[in-house]
Amino acid sequence: MAFQNVALLGKGLLGTAVLEQLASNGFTVTILTRDSSSIESFPSGVRVAQVNYSSKESLVKALTGQEAVVSTLGAAGVASQKLIIDASIESGVRRFIPSDFGSFSTDPDARGFPLVKAMIDIQNHLKEKAAAGALEYTIFSTGAFLEYFLDIATIGKAVANALKSPDATKNRNLKIHEAVLTQAKVLEVAKKQTPPGIKWTETQVDPTLVLSEAIATLMDNPADIGAAYAVVKASVLGGKFQTAYDRVDNELLGVCLLTDDEIEDKIAARI
Repeated sequence: MAFQNVALLGKGLLGTAVLEQLASNGFTVTILTRDSSSIESFPSGVRVAQVNYSSKESLVKALTGQEAVVSTLGAAGVASQKLIIDASIESGVRRFIPSDFGSFSTDPDARGFPLVKAMIDIQNHLKEKAAAGALEYTIFSTGAFLEYFLDIATIGKAVANALKSPDATKNRNLKIHEAVLTQAKVLEVAKKQTPPGIKWTETQVDPTLVLSEAIATLMDNPADIGAAYAVVKASVLGGKFQTAYDRVDNELLGVCLLTDDEIEDKIAARI
């Protein structure tokens, strides 16, 4: 049976994209937030529930009646999902989708990566609960986010369609991508789309060195958001870790691969 009542945690860029897709696909959505006044606007029919994420009692109350939970919490909130998962089980929630959208946390070669430990801990907690029959999960591997020039509504669409197909997506790691891009490809399109006479300066860097320096900076100051971004960027672009997939679940989730012309049009629209 498809899910109907869905609780959404997190209202950032990704949360907004997921919310729009859930609402437009007929789900009854409740946004959980620490501060209801921070939610300025949302689609018609969407409810907002104020919750204390550090209180299991508060979480159980807010989650009672929900069939699925979709978490898009930021990095600071990833570890807190363990309590939310336990509260979900107590509330009778059937499916939990953790805030784990990317590629590193499901890449065996990146298990020691400094940014994914909390995500892996949550994966293990979910798998333990699923093995006991207490809860189902779905984990999405989406590759690198391209929201700076390609929108991320596709992830929201994939989440919505996964909840429409509960049996096919139960206790699975689903892999999707719209396109596989390289820096060289983006640069090629950018050069093609810029006016004549524009000069480009290209700088070659050693990705291994850049990554090691970024990790060292982050280890010295784990709260340094700039360092965290530098680690992600060096990892995504350095070729060391998996950021694209040979086999994807696009068809199951209604996600189309972009053609070269569509990719070029989207990049050109951002130049």
